[in-house]
Amino acid sequence: MAHNIKKTLQRCRPIVTRFGRKILLAVISIFLVNFFSKDALSLMDSIITPCKSGSYITIDSLYAYCGLPGVCGKKLDGEGQTALIQGYIDYNNVFDNTAYPMLPYQKFLIANATHGKTLEIWVASVGSDAVFKKIAENKVRNPDAPVYVKGVLAGFDMPVMGACHRGLKLNLTAADSLSYDVDGPSQTKP
Repeated sequence: MAHNIKKTLQRCRPIVTRFGRKILLAVISIFLVNFFSKDALSLMDSIITPCKSGSYITIDSLYAYCGLPGVCGKKLDGEGQTALIQGYIDYNNVFDNTAYPMLPYQKFLIANATHGKTLEIWVASVGSDAVFKKIAENKVRNPDAPVYVKGVLAGFDMPVMGACHRGLKLNLTAADSLSYDVDGPSQTKP
């Protein structure tokens, strides 16, 4: 009897392990979304200098203004501030929970006109369905159209081949912070 119980436990271990991983990923995902959403919303009043007039800047202009890539561990100009960015969606780098349900985050990549410089756009779960629906619809309708995003810049260190650089990502805080209109997303604060 003890031998049968031991065999049963050995067969169940992989199932319990997979279930445990799913729960851990879900908990981490909820924590990250809640932490970054609250942090991002509290910073929406501070806007980077090139965007103060309400104009959208290119990714090239963002790189120049912030001095990208930066030095690891050293805060870049613009970190923690709101930016208005114009770019082009890289449809090969769109990661939402519908297509990738196991990922603890949702994001997409935008690039400059030559696709030489990029910026990751991280999407909070609130309103994410609407964001990714807009992206999917535009991919069919007009994939080469520029996209306009509004969000909070966050810095992160990137170890690369024995070196380290500081980069930026943009935390998109609401579904209406992404637009394909020339006027860009709504300028109203949440």
